[in-house]
Amino acid sequence: MHHNQSGPDLHRQSRARRAAEWVKRYRRALVLRVLYGAAYGASTTGVSLLLVWLQSRL
Repeated sequence: MHHNQSGPDLHRQSRARRAAEWVKRYRRALVLRVLYGAAYGASTTGVSLLLVWLQSRL
């Protein structure tokens, strides 16, 4: 075993595995947050566009 070579690689693999477990656990929450953020952004953008449209018609 090459100790100096496998050190960072093993660390990276364990970090990737931990990240994968975290993603699996929190995927639903992350998806909900992304959906809520997209809906909020779309609603605020729609409202601002609607206001601009109304002002342009007045």
